[in-house]
Amino acid sequence: MIGSPSPTYFHPPTYTFPPMQTRSLFKVFILSPLTVCLVGNEYASGNVCAGTLCGDCSCEWNDFDPPAPQAGVPPEKLDESPYDTYRYSTCLKVTLSPEEIDDIIADMNLVSELVLTWSDGTLDLQMDYTILPHTYTGFTAPDFVIGPFEIDDELLNPLSSTKTDFVYVVSGFRDPSLDLELAAWCGSSYGELSVHGAGYSYIQYNRGACNSVTVDGQLIYEPLIHEWMHNLDWALYYINQVPDIYQDGWPDWEHWQPASWPACGTGSTNSQDWFPSVDLCEWDPDWLDCTNTVSAGVCLHAGDVGGQISWYEHVIAAHYPRDLLFVGNFCRDTARDYPGISADSYWQCP
Repeated sequence: MIGSPSPTYFHPPTYTFPPMQTRSLFKVFILSPLTVCLVGNEYASGNVCAGTLCGDCSCEWNDFDPPAPQAGVPPEKLDESPYDTYRYSTCLKVTLSPEEIDDIIADMNLVSELVLTWSDGTLDLQMDYTILPHTYTGFTAPDFVIGPFEIDDELLNPLSSTKTDFVYVVSGFRDPSLDLELAAWCGSSYGELSVHGAGYSYIQYNRGACNSVTVDGQLIYEPLIHEWMHNLDWALYYINQVPDIYQDGWPDWEHWQPASWPACGTGSTNSQDWFPSVDLCEWDPDWLDCTNTVSAGVCLHAGDVGGQISWYEHVIAAHYPRDLLFVGNFCRDTARDYPGISADSYWQCP
């Protein structure tokens, strides 16, 4: 059974740092191999499909039998009721190659180095990598997403703590021996739905389905920097209480209006008065691709293009506050984050 080998750890070195520099512990859990089992009379995820209606992977949501979402099943329980009553079962060993694992670590180390430079040395991401096998029973067909509630108690709680500021779970999507793929999913971030108070993201390493981007002249897997910036954005406002004059000015997507964001080139002259979401390149008034007219996702200079800096560099270099001792964990902010609950005593705080 997958799960018996010991995890592999890469612990961060100890550094000295100047005043007003924050060392933020960033734990990256790379799950490989990841064993996932699906059972049912009708099911489909990616090209893992079975049944009369779903066998060609073109079934509708209401075609699933039992009805979706179909939860994952531990391999040792496939012969037990009620799983043994279903017509089909498939178990995948989703595996990242050693080269893919090295690429993930190299990309995250580059993100850490660049953020330190972009923030003028004030935000130092201390990377900590753990590679471990896992049998995952939180799978929900037809999508493949590892959310915090599906992974925390069974795996991450013993491996994380309130000293952690950011948590990534990274997996592959393919069983190379069976040549089967789960549904593609680039990444998700969850804000207050955290692990021991630290911002959480799930990232599927799938270069064929998700973007890569050139940053500082090097190609990196875009979700690895994108999802971290969502967690940073959330923590700045909700944990560190950093004011953001445009926090509630999200665009009106239905009518393609910029809502309360100012016109391009106008607004506050102090760029640290706000911290834009990584999704809102086109709405940031001091960014070179600001248009206020198109949807998120059309950031022409997301990476290094035409000698211009990347969008990611702009967000940190222009908008990250330099006078902040950043805290990325709401179980460590000495504030009463929830009414009626004493400081740092929320149920997720051990």
